[in-house]
Amino acid sequence: MEARQASILNMEALEGHARLTSRKRLRFRTRSLRNLLRMGHCAPAVMKSMSDICGFGEDWPIQMAAGLPGGIGDTGHECGGITSPVLFLGLRYGLGDEHEGLPLVFYKGHDHFRRFLDRNGTPLCREIRGDNYRLTRCIKAVCCAPEIALTAVSGDSRDAISGERRLAFARIYSYLGGRGFHCSRAVLERLSPEFPADSEPLEAAAGYLGGTLLTGMTCSALAAGVMALGFGLREFEDSLPRVMRMIVLMKTGGEAFADRVNKFNRIMNLGKTLSQWFAGEFGDTQCRAITGCDFSSVADVKRYIDTDRASQCLAISEKVAGKVLSMARIEN
Repeated sequence: MEARQASILNMEALEGHARLTSRKRLRFRTRSLRNLLRMGHCAPAVMKSMSDICGFGEDWPIQMAAGLPGGIGDTGHECGGITSPVLFLGLRYGLGDEHEGLPLVFYKGHDHFRRFLDRNGTPLCREIRGDNYRLTRCIKAVCCAPEIALTAVSGDSRDAISGERRLAFARIYSYLGGRGFHCSRAVLERLSPEFPADSEPLEAAAGYLGGTLLTGMTCSALAAGVMALGFGLREFEDSLPRVMRMIVLMKTGGEAFADRVNKFNRIMNLGKTLSQWFAGEFGDTQCRAITGCDFSSVADVKRYIDTDRASQCLAISEKVAGKVLSMARIEN
């Protein structure tokens, strides 16, 4: 517990960057570009940059983000410029500091989400990168993500969720909390002892509920499974020459994402295997498609509760945890 408190206090250096001057923005973007060129993938590079900024000296958050590039399990959905900051905000706030029935991490996460959308036009990896990997757009998303997240941290953010959406979110959160269920944490808790009940990785996953911040995007059980694979394998890429080789292979049609090319590739490829299994097992990877529920709608939330869809979500979490364990045994 003391170690966790120390790390959270260390992370409070984030608030010291509340006023983002032009010089700070340039410094953060330069750091992000340098990390991207040494790591080669969006989500771990964004996480590394945010860890650098706040002085959080541990590698496990970066490894936890290692399978998220390509849109969580290479599905093309949430960009790493969203997924890593949501992880980081979870580590910063956990599920505490509720406002009108919803933890602060959801307000901060939605604040980041909307600012990212304003900056990049879309939250989706496949639309940012395009069919031919438009690297300039990926670089922009990666280099600006830390400063967007810092803006969310330093602001009030409570207006990021309002009206019916706030009511619906609060109701589904209360209902799931009453059942003791949280999508991503349910997966990670089943992978104990890697993720003990009071662990920081569980805190980091706080925003992964209802398909990333209750948006109905990638199922949070699947997201947690991908995170667990990265956390367990502990691979770490940090080589400019290797990343330059990977970029050349990308632009010339080579096997840029083969395991041997980049140390994060193996984790990303395992995440892709998991997401393909998941889609085959449950028909889709997206929470809204699986549950048939828009969590921003009070009527849909009522239907979710009345038809006991949470039991379906619990079963999915159990199956994902079992699949991750079987994959980890094969890898080891």
